Amino acid sequence: MVSLSHPPALNEACGPITHERLALRDQASQPLLNNGWTLLYTGLTDDRASVTLLDPSESLQISLQIPLGDTSPDWDLWLEACHRQLSLPLRDWLASQGIEGTSLSRLTGADSSGDEPLKLSNMLQVARWLEGPIQDIESMAEASGCQLVLHLAGLGPNS
Repeated sequence: MVSLSHPPALNEACGPITHERLALRDQASQPLLNNGWTLLYTGLTDDRASVTLLDPSESLQISLQIPLGDTSPDWDLWLEACHRQLSLPLRDWLASQGIEGTSLSRLTGADSSGDEPLKLSNMLQVARWLEGPIQDIESMAEASGCQLVLHLAGLGPNS
């Protein structure tokens, strides 16, 4: 069973772990939502609670999957590129963080040699943009006795 947006009212059959994990899912996504990210959907199955958000520039999508049962103790956090190049707001942020101009030209496709898709190596630099929220989510996972697994997906042929 998957529900889009907010799941139907939880009944007494849902255990305390489900309620706790749903609260953690909402807590993990709130800082991003407060910074202009868009909620694409939330999901709830017998095995996991999930949320997917889109950044304000629509360049990145982040998905968090929190296990509900005993199938896996790992929380999965996916950071995925949505466009071939970085948007101007994300590029400006990376420049303010000291990413050199040559790298930014390649990442945004402004390099005269043509477009370069966001490869995994580029996504490592982009992940720095989300370092604070990633650390917060990792702390929540660890406090729950789990670990966070970060998945990066660019748009290159090997991503």
